[in-house]
Amino acid sequence: MTIDTVSTARTPGSPVAWLVGLPFRSAADRSVRLYYVVADAENDRQAVRVALERADRDRDGNRDGDGHDRQLSSGTPIEVRRVLRDPLGNTSLAVRSG
Repeated sequence: MTIDTVSTARTPGSPVAWLVGLPFRSAADRSVRLYYVVADAENDRQAVRVALERADRDRDGNRDGDGHDRQLSSGTPIEVRRVLRDPLGNTSLAVRSG
């Protein structure tokens, strides 16, 4: 599994937030990406760990019944992007590199 990270540098004085997109495949062979916002993670790897823990809890507590057949898709990279805030308070996502 690969992690596709964008803009890992911390900006002094700004809160650290990450958007983590986890690729899943259902038993019906349907591909879906679930996104989690992770605040206060020190780096991209910690953000991914937190997102994976949340996804696992979501799957266990899913009332719709469709979470149990969901498997993390090993062939698709995990998307990790910094959530940026400019001096005026506008929020955006870091631009993907390459």
